[in-house]
Parts: sequence; structure tokens; C-alpha cells
Amino acid sequence: MIGDAREPYIVITSLAVAFLLLVSLVIFLTTALIEREQLRMQSEAERAFNSVFLALQDSTNKAQKTMAEENVSGIGVYSSMGRRVLSLGNVPMTIPLDRFSSSMELINKSNPNTGVATYNRATKMIEYIRFSRLTILLDTGQLTLTESGLLPTPIDFPDVLYLIFDGEEYHQRLVIIGAIGISSSLVLIGLFLLVLNIYRSNRRYRETIAKQESLVNLGQAARTLTHEIKNPLSAITIQLALLKKTLPSEYHGDLIVIDQELNRLTQLTNKVSDFLRNPLGNPVQVDLNELLLSLIKCFDKPIAFSSEKHYTITFDEDRARSVFENLLKNAVESAGEGDPQVEVKIVSGKRNLLHVFIMDRGEGIPPTELRKIFDPFFTTKIHGSGIGLSISRQFVKARGGNLRLYRREGGGTVAEVTLSRSIHPVKKGAKETP
Repeated sequence: MIGDAREPYIVITSLAVAFLLLVSLVIFLTTALIEREQLRMQSEAERAFNSVFLALQDSTNKAQKTMAEENVSGIGVYSSMGRRVLSLGNVPMTIPLDRFSSSMELINKSNPNTGVATYNRATKMIEYIRFSRLTILLDTGQLTLTESGLLPTPIDFPDVLYLIFDGEEYHQRLVIIGAIGISSSLVLIGLFLLVLNIYRSNRRYRETIAKQESLVNLGQAARTLTHEIKNPLSAITIQLALLKKTLPSEYHGDLIVIDQELNRLTQLTNKVSDFLRNPLGNPVQVDLNELLLSLIKCFDKPIAFSSEKHYTITFDEDRARSVFENLLKNAVESAGEGDPQVEVKIVSGKRNLLHVFIMDRGEGIPPTELRKIFDPFFTTKIHGSGIGLSISRQFVKARGGNLRLYRREGGGTVAEVTLSRSIHPVKKGAKETP
């Protein structure tokens, strides 16, 4: 049973881990492909830059032809302030050097002979920039830099070499990679949810089939036992009545024990018969407040009762009495030393529903037993039959309601009966809600 209880957590955890690993793999591959495209862009920009400047050394016409082959829109030489000095093709008058400064610092430290290529999303163009020192001879002799130092000639001024070419192809490749990454992630999420839903559905079907098989076997066994037990009980009842008449009165005390146990067995067989018969019975209008108050008077321990107003429900009166009497009895037997020991509360909810709460301050139900608490013949009591809660839930569900047991905050148990004020019998084969 422990293994069965842990199975959902193990399966769901395994699926979640596998899903996270696959998503991480997709993210890793997408990132790797994007980095590859960035390196490819840098390489193509370096190649185009070298080709154009080599051609420029021969002639302008050759440079323009090479620019067309390399898909270059323009090249230019800019001052250290970003102003255009020389240009060929379509380049801006000024360039914002601060946009390239951080990247250039890293490149100049690692390899000063390379530049940096960036993609401009606004213009959809690739911009390549490289710092270069062009020697310029000054005819002014010596220049005074400070009062104590001289700057000799010639002087090297840092210039900026700039190249721009079409980045549409690069942009399309990035879009395709991003689309593949997002689509793969969505497919994985869909597969994860699908597998999880299939697993949960199969588990519910297995539980439903197991319960149905158990109930079929239980029903056959219960019918046989009820039939076989009732006949001896009838004979014992007749013989007990004869003994009461024939035996002297001083022996009647011993017969009381037999009579009590006989009544207990008779009630048990009647309950089993009720469980197997149509649980709906003959619904009539029942004053819920009066029913609960009349049952509360039957118990010696104090039971607190509260209700917003009088409520009427449609329920078979005997079955309603059986349900609430059984729940009150369980609460009284489980009650601790709190004051009041047991509380009964009627609350009106949404959608014309009534909620009846029967609360105690006992030890509560262990979480491991909550799943089995409504199983026929499952009991935690020494002298319990294990049939009361099963029958009570059967009666309530036939009425279109629900019966739940859960732990109470601060200790104890809450039995919650949810009923509507109009009758909603459960159809045959309908799936129960836990």
C-alpha cells in the first residue's frame, strides 16, 4: 500500500525531471546555434572587411565590385569622435561609438587586430567596426603637450574603420532558430501534459475498476452472508424469547448480554442489506434542523449546534437519520476533552447547496487511512463493523450530495455533508467524486 501511495509522486517527479532535462537541452542547443550564428556573422564581416580593403588598395572600381560581391553597402573611415572622414558607398555621417565601446575594449585586450560585428535590429543591417592607428605627418615641427613634455612628430591618431552590409539573411536565420526553439519547447510541454494526463486517467480507471471488482465481490459475499446469518439469528431470537419466559428472573441479567449482541448482529445485517439495496429510498421533505437537534438529544456528551436559519431538504427520512446519527456517534466516540466536545454547524453555500459540518477534537484520522476510510468493512475501532461510513456515503451520493472527512485545524476531524435542497439522484455508472 505504501508503494501504491508513493507511485504518483515517483512517476510525476520522473516525468518532471525528464521534461526539465529535455527543455534544458532545447535551450542549450538554441543558445549554441545563436552563438554559432554570431560567430559566423563575425567571420563573414572580417572576411568582407579584408576583401574590400585589399581591393581598395588597387582601385575604387575593384573595391566597389568586391563590395557588391560581399553584399557590403558601404565602408568608411571615422575620427575618434565618430565623424566621417572618408567613405565609399552608403554610410552615415556619424556613428555612435559608445554602442561599440564595451565590445571593442574586450576585443582590443584579447586581439587588437580584429573588430566587432553587431546586428542593428532597427535597420536590419550588420555593422562592423575596428579601431586603427593611421600615421599622419605634421609639418609644424614639435608640439608642446604640457609644460614639461614634448610630443614628437610624426603622430599616430586613432581612427575608426566602419563597414556596413545587409543582415537580412542573418536575421532570418535567427528567427528560424528562435522559432524552432520555441516550437520544440511547446511540443515538449504538450507531450509532458499529455503523458501526465494519460497517466492520471489510467490510474483513475485502474482505481475505478479495482473498486468495481471489489464491490462486485463484496456484494456477492455480503448477500450470501446476510442470507446465511439471518436464518440463525431468527432462530436465536425465538429461542431467547422462550428462555426469557421459562428461566427464573435471576437469570435474566445473563440474557441481556445475549440480547445486546443479537441486536448488534441484526443491525449489522440490516445495514448490509441497506448498502446493497437502492440507497435513495423514498425522498420526502425533512426539516434538517429538527432532525439534527433530535439526534443531538440522544447523546450524553455536550454537542454545540449552530445554524443560520431553518433548512429543509429532500431526503429519505430513515436514511437521513442513519447518516447523521452515524456521523454524530463517530464524533462523540472520538471527542477529546475540549469544550464543547462536538460541534454541529449548518452553513448555506453557493449554488443552492447546504453544508453540514460535524466536528470533534479527537485524535483525528491519520493521512494514510483517509483514502481507505470509506472502504466497506474498514475500521479503526475495536468493536466497529466498518460499514457505517460506507453506507452513509452511499446514501448521501444517491441523494446527489457528497460526504468528506478531513483533519480539523487544531486537532480532530471534520465530517462535511454537502447537500442540495432539490433531489439529484446519481445515475448508474456515474463516477464518484472523492
